[in-house]
Amino acid sequence: MGFLERVIQIDFEDRLGLGMEIFERCEKNRVDKIGMEVIPAQGMFIKFRCTSVDQIQRLIRDLEAVKGVHSVKPRDQMPYEEREHELRTILNSVSEGIVAVNKTGKIIQINEVACNIFHCSSEEVIGSKAEELFQENAPILETLKTGLPYRLEEREFKKGNKAIHFLTTGVPVLNAKGQVIGAVATMKDFRQVEEIISKVDRKKQLMSFEGIIYHSAKMRYVIETAKMVAKGNSTVLLRGESGTGKELFARAIHMESLRAQAPFIAINCAALPDSLLESELFGYEEGSFTGATKGGKKGLFEQAEHGTIFLDEIGEIPTQVQVRLLRVLQEGMIRRVGGAKELSVDVRIVAATHRNLEEMIQKGEFREDLYYRLNVIPLRIPALRERREDIPLIAQHLIRKISSKLGKAEIHLTKESSDLVMNQPWPGNVRQLENTLERIINVMDSAEIKPQLFYEWTDLVSIPHTAECEEGNFQIQIPVDKEWPSLKEIVSDVEKQVLIRVLETHSSSRKAGKILGVSNTTILNKMKSYGID
Repeated sequence: MGFLERVIQIDFEDRLGLGMEIFERCEKNRVDKIGMEVIPAQGMFIKFRCTSVDQIQRLIRDLEAVKGVHSVKPRDQMPYEEREHELRTILNSVSEGIVAVNKTGKIIQINEVACNIFHCSSEEVIGSKAEELFQENAPILETLKTGLPYRLEEREFKKGNKAIHFLTTGVPVLNAKGQVIGAVATMKDFRQVEEIISKVDRKKQLMSFEGIIYHSAKMRYVIETAKMVAKGNSTVLLRGESGTGKELFARAIHMESLRAQAPFIAINCAALPDSLLESELFGYEEGSFTGATKGGKKGLFEQAEHGTIFLDEIGEIPTQVQVRLLRVLQEGMIRRVGGAKELSVDVRIVAATHRNLEEMIQKGEFREDLYYRLNVIPLRIPALRERREDIPLIAQHLIRKISSKLGKAEIHLTKESSDLVMNQPWPGNVRQLENTLERIINVMDSAEIKPQLFYEWTDLVSIPHTAECEEGNFQIQIPVDKEWPSLKEIVSDVEKQVLIRVLETHSSSRKAGKILGVSNTTILNKMKSYGID
């Protein structure tokens, strides 16, 4: 037989024996009382279990007949259940994990964020001992004993094959007499902490054009122009090769603008598939596609309201997104994917590309009308090879940053290395320079970066090489037997002798290749061809 659980609210006039008579009517109707709560000015609330709807109706009629009862009406929940639901909703709405324990150290509350941090469910945790969740030496247990709070303690341990790493803060819960009756701990996953720190550091570094390292007149002109246009609202198109710092310029323009207190949102248009890019930029309505979030989702244009949106790799956006983007630029209106309503947005667009948009227009790959809307204020960021005098400054700045990250002492370029990096083409620009320096700093054990380290540990730069040998002449022997050998044979023999001589003092094919100005593979092939071990 199935049971029905119901809650009723009784509005009554207080009199002696009323409660007993209500209980008697419940017994008479054979309902199983589960809970009762009396709240002044609200009434009496009873939760009970019964077998049929007729049984509930009979009970309500009997209770309404009791002297002093004004009304009996059904409710969805008991007041304490409503309060518990409200509390859980509040706990689950915060971004930090929350765990509450009673005076015996048993867990009485845990929110969803804490469950995610500890890889558990509330059902398996509530009622268990705190040390089972926090493991030994949990600071919350010390707070229970001493009544002293703690702040930002780092905890790290393993649970099965999962690593649990968080920062926690705890406070005691005191009664009216000042006695400890429990404790509450809040916690933040350490990945969130690192992400916040990273965002703060990045914002500090890119707060303005001060974060851009330069000395050249060419770069000074670009920055001064960017500072002037930053004050307005016109669309900016940043042109330049990959790795020249287009996003850094976009952030600096935002921070120098009147929109600096509003959001700055960056998206790489080449990093997302076409369908996803459209929904990310413009948002979507509920049910617009399989897997759409309930209630829909705001797009990046809505999220960047009153701020700046940076569209990196703008040359990669598909045709249908180009059409929708043109509407934003022309009228300041968007429409979510799957939606019918048009929304007004106040967003400044800064776009960037390393592609030749003019050629793309000729090929029909990029809309000409969109190009003219984007190209209101074009800024071309020069490549490193176009501002060679900036390279040593940038290199030393990067060396300090990398050394700090790797925990190494102060490192600097020698004069020869400085000249060397200045004379490289750096097709990958600052990004390539940074990666090259990080590779070298990882393997070096001195305070100076000498040219030899570039020779030994980088394949990305083209370096002029000179052979190192002892003073004097290197004698080449050409065997002649009656007739002169062919020129091809002479060249091969000379090549073999030079190769053997270099390998005597430079024990690896990589080093020999650096000395002779050829690749490691070429040396290995020559050694095999001449039978050199």
